Amino acid sequence: MTLPRMLVTIGASALLLAGVAGADGTQLRGSVGPGFTITLSDGSGAAVKHLDPGTFSLTVDDKSDEHNFHLQGPGGVDVATEVAAIETKTFSVTLVDGKYTFFCDAHASRMTGTFTAGTPPPPPPAKPPVRLVLTVTAQAVGLATPAGKPVKALTAGAAVITVRDRSATRGLRLNGAGVNRSTGVSFVGTVIWKVKLSTGTLVYTSDARKPLLRGGRVAVS
Repeated sequence: MTLPRMLVTIGASALLLAGVAGADGTQLRGSVGPGFTITLSDGSGAAVKHLDPGTFSLTVDDKSDEHNFHLQGPGGVDVATEVAAIETKTFSVTLVDGKYTFFCDAHASRMTGTFTAGTPPPPPPAKPPVRLVLTVTAQAVGLATPAGKPVKALTAGAAVITVRDRSATRGLRLNGAGVNRSTGVSFVGTVIWKVKLSTGTLVYTSDARKPLLRGGRVAVS
């Protein structure tokens, strides 16, 4: 083989390899069914978690006439196969920065997945913990805001509770909604409890049962 022909052959091979690599980088493969499974993979077969922005060829293998593959997200991406059809379809999608969701329209709550492209918007800042004051005296036990307003309802999440035990014979107990804390009957003083409230009913009362000291209940949603 002459040198010019060898160089042409090498150059053609390099272009072919580059084309294959480029195709792997821009191909996506979706699959749904026949059971309750839905997946999205890249050209190498790896599950898609994050992609660079750009235009991709999405080939969907829809193996069920009870499910479909639906991809939605920013940049106007909204492509889907038919629920009642068993088919293989190819779509061209242009991804931009953001979060994308793929799902089955007929079973969206159990057949779904997500991935991001580019630099998605930052998550919203964490909500600051709610601050509460839990107090017990020889005569009463109460749960209030720092301003002294009685607490009627709470939202699940972080809470910082200032516990003021003013009785050497009472003690404070807080339980329910993911919490189980107490000061003990003989404790007198102030402590800080950092807790995470979950959905349920938060109950505050005194550890001492006699004489009975009424506490209270707060719904946490």
